Amino acid sequence: SWEIGGLYEQQRESFSSLLLVLCGATLAVFGVLLFQLRSFGWSLAVLAPAPVALAAGSLSLFVTRTPLNVSSLMGGILLVGLVVKNGILLLEHALSSDKPLPEAVSAAAQARLRPILMTTLATVAALIPLVFGLGAGGELHRPLAIAVVGGLFFSTAATLFLVPALALLGKTSALDKWR
Repeated sequence: SWEIGGLYEQQRESFSSLLLVLCGATLAVFGVLLFQLRSFGWSLAVLAPAPVALAAGSLSLFVTRTPLNVSSLMGGILLVGLVVKNGILLLEHALSSDKPLPEAVSAAAQARLRPILMTTLATVAALIPLVFGLGAGGELHRPLAIAVVGGLFFSTAATLFLVPALALLGKTSALDKWR
């Protein structure tokens, strides 16, 4: 018999732990969204860009030939939080309006475009030195930065287009009995 150990074993354990943390964090965020929005459909609408962000982050790692490691998995966890923040910014603005829901969601997408783009661009600007591996520890955190920057570009568009569309569908969802 043979057994794999050393660094490979530690990396495998770290990956499984971080994937568990990612799933747990996503479920916790979904629970908070349920309490905040009081709607299953709207909570799903806010979380919908997260898989897009994770896929885009993985694609950006693949394109740059950067290996998937613990740092890039932490970037995935960070992406879920950033995506949810953008979705909440948009949907809360729509829910605070006195307009009918379709008009409110459309107006919220227009009104929240600038704040969402500003926070996204500020995050990207802060991560650019790490994307290029500059500075102390830059090479260590490069996978995290690449995953976050790649994921943010696609998830921002998904937030601005997918969340409003799904919010309108979520309002009429059969799953939403208690709103």
